[in-house]
Amino acid sequence: MDTADDSRSDAPAGSASVMTPAHHRAAHVTADSDEFITMCAQTLRPDGLHHVAAYHRGVYNYSVDILDGLWQAGSLPAGTDTRSSRELYIRVGRQLNFLLGRMDRALRPVESGRLIRTVLRLGEASVFHYYVRPGEYLTGVSLGRDNDESGDRAMAGLATRFGELLRQRGLNYGGFEEDTQKSEEGPRPGSAAVPGPSTTKDALHFERFGILGPNSARVREACISALSAEDLHYAAYVDPACGFLSADVLELATLAPYFRNISRPGRRDRYQDIARRLPFVVARLDHSLKAVLPGRLTRTVLDVDEGALYYFAAGDGPFLLGVTLHQDRVFHADLRMNMLCNSVRHLLKEGDGNRN
Repeated sequence: MDTADDSRSDAPAGSASVMTPAHHRAAHVTADSDEFITMCAQTLRPDGLHHVAAYHRGVYNYSVDILDGLWQAGSLPAGTDTRSSRELYIRVGRQLNFLLGRMDRALRPVESGRLIRTVLRLGEASVFHYYVRPGEYLTGVSLGRDNDESGDRAMAGLATRFGELLRQRGLNYGGFEEDTQKSEEGPRPGSAAVPGPSTTKDALHFERFGILGPNSARVREACISALSAEDLHYAAYVDPACGFLSADVLELATLAPYFRNISRPGRRDRYQDIARRLPFVVARLDHSLKAVLPGRLTRTVLDVDEGALYYFAAGDGPFLLGVTLHQDRVFHADLRMNMLCNSVRHLLKEGDGNRN
């Protein structure tokens, strides 16, 4: 059983404008982890990341948080108990190790690599899960929708510094690192002339099955409009009770490097398989997280070595599945998915209004 030794406290880090972090570590954690714990503490901010925990193969090692400072500042929901919240956040980190391990295995057939970053939004809060190296990962919590992006970027920076300290190559979590490749260095990989469509219009592919209602044509057009050669390469609208439609530009010649080991039809089939599984996965995540954070799981980002998959709840049941294959455009594709989701939610509300 993991036990936190509250009597051991590391020196608080950060400037005077940053709340003093609380430090907790399991009894088995030695002073060799002090530098890593300090890095975690330096990442916390009232307007960003509020809790970070580290695990190895599902075993809790240590955590830092500013929950006490947020409570004193009146920034936590009424009735929130910081000690119980801290314990619940740590427990969720253990559960995510198991649940996202299964998700990682489910994503491998898509041939996009490991699951390196997961973002889960529930109501006004976000939970982050970052892979560091085999068996080692970090989890984080940001409370308040306005702190979602800043908390995510803080986690990306923290995981990158962990990698640097371990002399590992960076994974560009979330595509937050700027693409520094200069034009004088030669063409970007995949930019050489290869056979195939060169525009999104010529590369457009569409699939549909089931009965999706009168607004499905407008939903389809919204998905098509969201696609981009650089950012969002696949967008699907799924109503588990009715049907499925998708639009993609996977036929683009510039995407050829991603199809060395899997065909375009094969990748589409696997995205459809993921779409069929997602409602069950989301239900499991919802069940695991509802004891910690109020609200329903509405957004999930599954960031892999090559790009990312996005889940956005579009209603009570229907959802959107998006994909980018470019790791350096994960954040930009996320923004496109957010705009697409807002558009589809509006269309669905219009459809409900027309039926009344």
